[in-house]
Amino acid sequence: MSITNELSKLLQGEGCNIYGFADLRILPAEARDNYDYGILIGLSYTKEAMIENKNHQPQRYYDEMGAINKRLPQLAILIAEFLESQSYAAHAKTPEAVRQEKTHVHFNTILPHKTVATLAGVGWIGKNAMLITKEAGSALRLVTVLTNAPLECGTPITKSKCPDGCMMCVNVCPGKAPKGSLWEVGMEREVFFDSEACYAAARKRCKETLNKDETICGLCMSNCPFTKAGLGMGGQ
Repeated sequence: MSITNELSKLLQGEGCNIYGFADLRILPAEARDNYDYGILIGLSYTKEAMIENKNHQPQRYYDEMGAINKRLPQLAILIAEFLESQSYAAHAKTPEAVRQEKTHVHFNTILPHKTVATLAGVGWIGKNAMLITKEAGSALRLVTVLTNAPLECGTPITKSKCPDGCMMCVNVCPGKAPKGSLWEVGMEREVFFDSEACYAAARKRCKETLNKDETICGLCMSNCPFTKAGLGMGGQ
């Protein structure tokens, strides 16, 4: 069994059905910490959480976010330790390990999980600047493991698959952060998404709905047609 198949079996055994393998060598070596490959791992929210959040009841969404944020690093460390047990170098890009650029204004990271996801063919970047997948739309969170193990990689996705005329996330965003443009590789996020407006609106909504000083909104993902289809939300 190839190392890629072994990793797939391991992830599936852990209940993870959103994952992919990316060849990162198209990126500068410093951005990928001199590793050649990346493993993208995603966990989705439940249908119930998205329906309730869409209906302005975000408590379940908030609770699931905490659980997912705890589980993702565990999965990343599990995969990294497995690779190391097979004599490969690996690095789990857990939240503690992610290097933030010092410019808080643009909320950028050196190697976004979404970049690894698009290179792995897991999904594309939506108008809401989030990864969109067929399994869960944009209702998921991500983590990455870097490695030198020779993986069988997916085909990169280089353009948005969102319908040009769909403006759902644009219309429901309380901060009007999405600008309605379609993403493609090489496009700066600021061209199609205002991260500062998103941050401010999410802080405001979280305070109003949960009475918490945190950055939580999720209306764009809850209302996204791909989320509804992926999670089987129907007409909810």
